Amino acid sequence: MARLGIVNLQTWLAVAQQAGYRSRALAKGLKVSQRQLQRYTQAAFGRSPQRWLDEWRLRAASNMLKKSRSVKAVAFSLGFKQVSHFSREFKRHYGQPPSTFVRWNHQGVTANASQSEMYFPELAGNAVRYIGCPPQITNVRVG
Repeated sequence: MARLGIVNLQTWLAVAQQAGYRSRALAKGLKVSQRQLQRYTQAAFGRSPQRWLDEWRLRAASNMLKKSRSVKAVAFSLGFKQVSHFSREFKRHYGQPPSTFVRWNHQGVTANASQSEMYFPELAGNAVRYIGCPPQITNVRVG
């Protein structure tokens, strides 16, 4: 069985979502060893596979919370076993708990882009530049 081509971010994200944001399942989905996946993510993203997956899982959470008011539903759909763990990780990453994000988002505050970017800079724009990545993963459009 041939390896899945690991040449663009969209491929990685699709397989990551199918893998439930778990590094072992991601390696299996990409048809590489866990050690090789560790080398890839370190070279491409400067972090461990699970840390990279956790960051993207939280980005997916913010997108899902924009559409849903249920923190609990989003937490469970992204594979968190406890809502409290999801809330803690979301707050660590974004500086505010998901309930505040939902309240803030559904009150129409996000219509002001500069305010949105001030509180959630990761969501600003939809182009991401990864420094030190192979050329095929650079300047990838996200979202």
